[in-house]
Amino acid sequence: MTAERSDGPILRWLRTRSDRVSRKLTEEQCTLLAQKPPEASIAPRPETSAVILHHSATPDGSVPLFRVLHRAVFGWDDVGYHFVIGNGSFSPDGAVEEGRPREATGAHARGFNEKSLGICLVGDFSDSMPTPCQVSSLADLLSELLRIYGLGAEAILLHREVPGCVTECPGARFTRKYLESDILPPVR
Repeated sequence: MTAERSDGPILRWLRTRSDRVSRKLTEEQCTLLAQKPPEASIAPRPETSAVILHHSATPDGSVPLFRVLHRAVFGWDDVGYHFVIGNGSFSPDGAVEEGRPREATGAHARGFNEKSLGICLVGDFSDSMPTPCQVSSLADLLSELLRIYGLGAEAILLHREVPGCVTECPGARFTRKYLESDILPPVR
């Protein structure tokens, strides 16, 4: 009689997010995939002219979990986003987690990865809204990134606004009006 393998917490989470998870994948492999890969394996981003906002479309998550999903299922070198803002599920509410190195090309918006930073808020904003802590952290992070890269608020795009991307991301309730009225500072 052979012992049946039981999935650990990372693998259980991963299997609830994708039906393309290999049956051969182990919890130990997931633990290794959750770690940040060597920076030398990631291509540098040649320019920064946009910041693109996403939602995870999941009720929970974190950089390590998304890193496993993106590496094990999609075959990417690292998590696609440069930053993930937690909702209190697997990281503190409003915590800004660093994903890909800031200088690296992302994997979050086809056709714009070479010129943009990607920020993902954990949650599904088709049905709900970001938490107040997420909104506060996003506002602070956007302000910092716009200052560092010398960009104006017009450089902030919702994923669905990126030319060539066909998606509802960051969810139907996360609108341009919401971004401008509730997150961005007023224009003077």
